[in-house]
Amino acid sequence: AEYKTIGDERPVGMCGSGLLDVVAQLRLAEVLNDKGRLGGPQVREADGDREYVIAPETEAGNGRAITVTQQDIRELQLAKGAIRCGIDTLLQDAGIAAGDLDEVTIAGAFGTYIDVQSAQVIGLLPQVPPDRVSQVGNAAGTGARLALISAAHRRQAQDLARRVRYIELARTPRFMRNFAAGMSF
Repeated sequence: AEYKTIGDERPVGMCGSGLLDVVAQLRLAEVLNDKGRLGGPQVREADGDREYVIAPETEAGNGRAITVTQQDIRELQLAKGAIRCGIDTLLQDAGIAAGDLDEVTIAGAFGTYIDVQSAQVIGLLPQVPPDRVSQVGNAAGTGARLALISAAHRRQAQDLARRVRYIELARTPRFMRNFAAGMSF
C-alpha cells in the first residue's frame, strides 16, 4: 500500500477523510466488495476481525500497524448509509434525479477535507460532474456571523426558513429501502 502522511512523518493513525479514501481505493482494487466485505490475499485475520494493512508495524511511528478493519468499514457503511439515505429521500421527494442538480454543496469540517471523487466511488455522494460540487467549510458559522452583522442577510435567512420543509427521514415509507441501498459501496 502507498500512503502519504502530514509532514511526511511516519504514520501513527488515520483520520475520517483518510478512511474514506482508503475504502474507495480498496473498492477500486476489488479488495472490498460492494457489500463492504474485505477479501483477498492482502487481507489478514487479527483479533477475530479481518483487516487490510496500510502501514506495517515496522513503518508506523508508534510501532503498531496502521490498518483498516472490517469493523471500521462497517461503521463507515452505517454513516454512509444514513447520509445517502437522506440524499436519495430528498431527491425522491423533490421528484428529481441526482443528474438534475445544478450544485451539490458540502459543508462542515468533514466535508471540507473529503475527496469528492472518493466519496463518489463509495456512493456517499451522487455521481454529478465535479464542477457542480463545492466544499464550503463551516457554513453554519459563516451564516450565523452574516446574520449577526447584516439585516439583509437576516431577512434572507428568515425567508429561506419560511420556505424550507422538514422531512423526518425515519417516517418516510422508503426510509428502510433507501438506508439499505445506501449501505452498498
